[in-house]
Amino acid sequence: MFKKICIKSKESHSSNLDIAFLIDSMLYYGKVVLLVHRNELEILFKEFGVDTLKELIISGRLELRFRNNMLGSIIAPDGKYGISTFKGENINAHSTLYEIDRKQRRNSVKNLAFADEFSSLIPLYEYPQDFDKTIVKDFQNVDMLKRQIPTYFNEVAPFYKLPESIEIEIIQEGNFVGFDTYKVNSNIDLEYLTNEFRRQNPKSTSAVDFSGFLLAIAESKGDIYIASDLESEIVTSDLYSKFIEIEISEIIKKRGKSVQEINLFEDYVLANCYSLGTAFNEGIISRKDLLKILEKSDQFREWLDKIPEEKNLLGEYNKAILEKDLGDKLPTKTARFVIFEGIGITLDVLGAGGVGTTIATGLSAFDNFVLDKLINRKWKPNQFIDKTLKPKIKL
Repeated sequence: MFKKICIKSKESHSSNLDIAFLIDSMLYYGKVVLLVHRNELEILFKEFGVDTLKELIISGRLELRFRNNMLGSIIAPDGKYGISTFKGENINAHSTLYEIDRKQRRNSVKNLAFADEFSSLIPLYEYPQDFDKTIVKDFQNVDMLKRQIPTYFNEVAPFYKLPESIEIEIIQEGNFVGFDTYKVNSNIDLEYLTNEFRRQNPKSTSAVDFSGFLLAIAESKGDIYIASDLESEIVTSDLYSKFIEIEISEIIKKRGKSVQEINLFEDYVLANCYSLGTAFNEGIISRKDLLKILEKSDQFREWLDKIPEEKNLLGEYNKAILEKDLGDKLPTKTARFVIFEGIGITLDVLGAGGVGTTIATGLSAFDNFVLDKLINRKWKPNQFIDKTLKPKIKL
């Protein structure tokens, strides 16, 4: 308990950093990591002074990490938005520390020495390359978006009564200055929100749009990454914390549904069978058997991947195996007669005369191969279950 905490954002009413909260955290936690940029560093030096801050860092009570890149949203033309990581040109821990000290004393030699000393005590921290690609995957999770959007607008526009049934989709559409852009389609009334916001804040000319919503999605995703990467608790804004709760509950809910679906499938479809893992552990199947089964299961997993989230595995499995294709609808002999007579007729029409019938009769030697191609019999998931899996894992 209380092993490690990372403070990304904890503001007081008067500054960008709540010093009281930071000190209280150092009292209870074995390790306190504070992500900083220029504003936070200026506050730290002002409140603690150079010597005290240095002692806190060297003693291990406080670990500072300089934020080398940050998440941001882009507002593009035609009501489109983008999300990416951004890094200031020629801005790093050393240059920032140099400028901070230079505000206090105009001595470049001392400023440089100060920057050298503290930049060695403050390692960089940044999101990984292409982290934005991880974020935009969440744009496809409509169920989660429908839970997040009320949270966002209740925070930024509590005066707005949301529609009873929220509609939202985020689709990739175009590119702006090198960034992929996205269109947000929703029944949220942005025009009303903008007019009401400006009425309540006469000095503001800002429009209410979806850029803040997409940034909240990005930042909460980033916070989850930071907490995992640093193996610590995370302190962030109240809004981002709520988004994290929604995403984690969504993950737990999704996993719970998957467990239930697999259990039902195994109870009904794989009754009187071991699970594949148990069969391997018990020595019922060999390593070679395991590899063969997994290799043949690729098509089964591709089929599973196409099942919509709102559907259930058992129902879709039964639907798939009961679905009839051309091969199922025609008895074998009838199918052969119809298809080969059809070939004969086609050849006759093309000018082959009676040759068509002769060729059709000759085809019977390899009609099984021809039938598979012509009928185009559809693969069904029970082919893998009944022919490959079940025979190997039966009780």
